[in-house]
Amino acid sequence: MRNLLMVFLLVLGQAAQADFLSDNRGQWEGTGVLASGFEWPIYVKFMRNRAEVFTPDDGCEAVWTFERVTNHMMQGWEEVTVGIDRCYVGLKFVVTRYDENRLEVNWFKPNGTFVAEAVLWRVQ
Repeated sequence: MRNLLMVFLLVLGQAAQADFLSDNRGQWEGTGVLASGFEWPIYVKFMRNRAEVFTPDDGCEAVWTFERVTNHMMQGWEEVTVGIDRCYVGLKFVVTRYDENRLEVNWFKPNGTFVAEAVLWRVQ
């Protein structure tokens, strides 16, 4: 019985993750803001189980890997793939959905210190 409950909870968690991620698939863009107030454009493409991120002002690219997804939140780690010498590396992120057309992203250092935030709007 205990094993059956664990399997049920695992399947339920995967279904919730798949629904939230599929709801957000596609192109998003917006403006990021560092804690210092510096702003930059950001483009995010949500795919099946990850996201690709591009910030043209500094030429950085990253991949987001999700480790926790609920009905209105995703969190995980950002892996910088281009621009390691120009970008924050090793940040954790939290994405919150306000409504169908708007997401907020917050980035944190591994110790929990706030680094930046962004508001994204759906492009397609």
